[in-house]
Amino acid sequence: MGDLYADHADLYDAVFDWDVSAEAEWIRERLGEGCRRVLEPGCGSGRMFGPLAAVGLEVTGLDNSPAMVERAQARGTAFLADMTDFDLGSFDGAVCPINTLGHLSREQLAAHLDAMGRALPSGARYLVQLALGAELGTEPAWEVDRDGVRIRAAWVVESRDVVRGTELHRSRFEVLTGPEAGEVHEQLHEMTYWTPETWGEALAASPFAWVAVYDGDAGRAQVGFDAVGGLLWHELLRR
Repeated sequence: MGDLYADHADLYDAVFDWDVSAEAEWIRERLGEGCRRVLEPGCGSGRMFGPLAAVGLEVTGLDNSPAMVERAQARGTAFLADMTDFDLGSFDGAVCPINTLGHLSREQLAAHLDAMGRALPSGARYLVQLALGAELGTEPAWEVDRDGVRIRAAWVVESRDVVRGTELHRSRFEVLTGPEAGEVHEQLHEMTYWTPETWGEALAASPFAWVAVYDGDAGRAQVGFDAVGGLLWHELLRR
């Protein structure tokens, strides 16, 4: 099966490297005019670096996968570090897209938010994209082409344990064309199951205030704090 973030970093890079230029402009606006230096914890292969740099932001990323950091360093500044315990100095704002924080347990999230609190001054924004209460069995699927290689990708929430507060996700990458055509790479991911209530409780115990929620679609309209499903954007304010 292999590890998506270590053994198949090239596939991850291709599958999640969609155009985020419009989203980058929105991120810049939400972070505020005074924001220049931005931290991206869990940056993966650095797909956000170029679009954020294009709108005037200086991005530093961190990730705990050596393979991902190597790819990210080809695009900008990235460090091998644990997002629950790091010290890279001070930044004006931060961003963490695509449900990255869903990989953290509740205890790990608390440690992460404490570390982010040390990295950001009072009044700074932290934009987090998180799926709250995603529908079971839904399977977002898409296809990408890169350098003559076509990949069909899918990500599904297979099961949920409400008592434990966990979900089991399955990623599936099928190589359709190119030298590795016919290969299928699947991986199970134990993620944290967040509801608006449990997410709000976690934030209330952190250095951050939960100030707004936005839809994850192209319009990114502001929605209520009880919104669920999809990749919602959460605007956090360093107290």
